[in-house]
Amino acid sequence: MLNGQPVNTLKGIGEKTGKLFEKLGIFTVGDLLSYYPRAYDTYEAPVAVGQLKEQTVMAVEAVLTRAPDLLRLNRMQIVSVSHKDLTGSLQICWYNMPYMRANLKSGEQYVFRGRIVRKRGRLIMEQPQVFTAGSYEAVVNSMQPIYGQTKGLTNKTIVKTQIQAMEARQMEREYMPADLRRKYELSEINYAIEHIHFPADRTELLFARKRLVFDEFFMFLVGVRRLKEQRTDRRSPYIIVRRPEVEAVKDKLSYKLTGAQERALEEVYLDMEKGLVMNRLIQGDVGSGKTIIAILSLLQAAYNGYQGALMAPTEVLARQHFESMTSLFLEQGIEKRPVLITGSMTAKEKRLAYEKIASHEADIIIGTHALIQEKVVYDNLALVITDEQHRFGVGQRELLSGKGQEPHVMVMSATPIPRTLAIILYGDLDISVIDELPAGRQMIRNCVVDTSYRPKAYAFIQKQVEEGHQAYIICLWWRRAR
Repeated sequence: MLNGQPVNTLKGIGEKTGKLFEKLGIFTVGDLLSYYPRAYDTYEAPVAVGQLKEQTVMAVEAVLTRAPDLLRLNRMQIVSVSHKDLTGSLQICWYNMPYMRANLKSGEQYVFRGRIVRKRGRLIMEQPQVFTAGSYEAVVNSMQPIYGQTKGLTNKTIVKTQIQAMEARQMEREYMPADLRRKYELSEINYAIEHIHFPADRTELLFARKRLVFDEFFMFLVGVRRLKEQRTDRRSPYIIVRRPEVEAVKDKLSYKLTGAQERALEEVYLDMEKGLVMNRLIQGDVGSGKTIIAILSLLQAAYNGYQGALMAPTEVLARQHFESMTSLFLEQGIEKRPVLITGSMTAKEKRLAYEKIASHEADIIIGTHALIQEKVVYDNLALVITDEQHRFGVGQRELLSGKGQEPHVMVMSATPIPRTLAIILYGDLDISVIDELPAGRQMIRNCVVDTSYRPKAYAFIQKQVEEGHQAYIICLWWRRAR
């Protein structure tokens, strides 16, 4: 079977199930084979009741001494069976699965596997899978894949379909040179595809994963290199020369730019005046002074008769940029006026902003994703700046760039990425690093705390805020795989 055939050509996949696979982005057999597990479930040998650990998934082997009970609690039906050995007792329960009572026979031997919890002092295994001793022996110590799912499509169905796809698949042609695979100890591609889905053990999984991860980074780097080569000679119709008005603005600032800021600004100016499209990343910590680089660059575009746009990932950040820019312009008597566009603005506010942009009454436009909507028509958009660049996909940045005719592009990021890694990740961009804080600005201190330390952390933050300082909290969330 060719990997390009629709997934519903596999046995048991009808139109309805095929639609569910499409929700996961799986349209063909090849898509299915490249839909890798998000985690793995290791089936360990059954243990005695006394070895069971709460809040884990474990297995016990039991011979039923009596038929299961069927209990009714409010609207819930509970099938319950007791198991006892020399080390303790365990209650095994299924909720709203009354048919389980008929499936379990007194005197038969089973292996039950489920999550262990403690309720009202009793150890309970909830919603366990049921195996015969022989069927569990076939999977014990194996790693069973767990896939991302959607409503109506169970992991069991995905696994069965993957097994079919493996049996019917067209083998991939190995494209990695043998000497490269030997150098980096990489598996053959078909081995990697098979064992990423169904590894016999962790060693096989890691061997397969290493090859697929290597391929992903390799293809990414090739793509970045090609993108940079395509952009190297792209000429820009917007030659933005240095204007004395902008130099006057810089001279009247209440502070002096650092050497790192001056260096980054000079690199931006050189890019914009040489006739080629600028693609530059401005990287620097929070508080290092990236915003003033953006403002002065936007003013250069404006005083050259062009428009410039600054896109921020959130309305809060967009408004912050708008307010600081408006304040600076009023303070220095600059006649240029920025325009703000966000999703929460009223229809009338948006219409007025659109009119100012289209008529070039607005030289500088600040906003969120609203900047790339179809209704926004620019007039001579020569400079596009995106703040916190990692929050935008390449497609979103290109949509904004597409609003002009080969505009210059600047992206700003406070993400602390080592320069070598930045060159790899943003290989299509030239990089300016602001590695010097403005005079009098202290280094921002980061602290990682667990939940037990929160009261002290909140008290510290409150004290700092009362003293006129600022603080920010980053909340991390993850799902722990079994």
